[in-house]
Amino acid sequence: MKPLLLAVLTSAALLAGCEDCKGGGGGATGAASDAAAVDGGAVSLVEAGASSRPDGGTLNATPVPTASVAAMVNPDKLPEYTGPTGSIEGTVTVTGDPAPATPADFSRCPDAEKTWGHAFREGPPGPNGARPLGDAIVVVTGYKGFYLPETQEAKEIRIEGCATTTRTLTLTYGERIEVKNLSKDFWTPMLEPGSNMVLMMATPGGDPAKIYPKKPGHYLLSDRDRKYAVVDVYAFLHPLHTASSVTGFYRIDGVPVGKLKVSSTHAHIDSNAEADVTVAAGVVHKVDLVLKNVNKEAGAPPPPDAAAAPPLR
Repeated sequence: MKPLLLAVLTSAALLAGCEDCKGGGGGATGAASDAAAVDGGAVSLVEAGASSRPDGGTLNATPVPTASVAAMVNPDKLPEYTGPTGSIEGTVTVTGDPAPATPADFSRCPDAEKTWGHAFREGPPGPNGARPLGDAIVVVTGYKGFYLPETQEAKEIRIEGCATTTRTLTLTYGERIEVKNLSKDFWTPMLEPGSNMVLMMATPGGDPAKIYPKKPGHYLLSDRDRKYAVVDVYAFLHPLHTASSVTGFYRIDGVPVGKLKVSSTHAHIDSNAEADVTVAAGVVHKVDLVLKNVNKEAGAPPPPDAAAAPPLR
């Protein structure tokens, strides 16, 4: 286990590994009963006693109460940062062993193999031998004395054909996931570990299925009928995070000025990379990060407990 990640995984276990996150309780509000409702063909969950706000769409799961979010993202009630900001962008590449093949059956949809056919998505080697790495997590940490609020209510993940447009989704605790189905088939997105909830359905061309992670930490967004279609979801306690594109590119805006740290890892590569950066107002800083993959066994991806985890706060 990498020293940098040990404390993070321990915190994640305490935050996201509780009984109500495994279906044993009533979620963040501690409600004793849940009631399923059907609205316009989409299945939704109504949790007794949960606070919510209208969001213009079918509610598939209960939102997290605002007070619970505030207690997590700003426990010390620090002032909001209102100073100047800069941006950080760059590429994430991978060296070492190539991505091993995924032992899955793609016969029902061969195109899905392009997304999930290997343990991770990588491009062709560049001049230095490093390959562009898609779906890597990138976070910026190190600021103190204030908190940064999230400005978006939701992060969208799209289903096109028989695959999702990304294999990694990052969001800030309190944001919801919106699963938008642009395919011709029905999908049944499930978030694990999850609270007590009925089966959700993302209908072709319909309203997105809305899912609310109940705790910070690492989740898996899967589909009941497509066992290979697994998206790694990370709920952070700050908004300075993103996932690299299939070309390895990433960009994070709204970064406060000062000396900070940029970190990257990947759910299916037992490696991490870090770089220090001094952010200046209005400047786009270029930071490239390189991970190294070492296959544990020939032809097999790393075991789940070897997956790296980024700093949550």
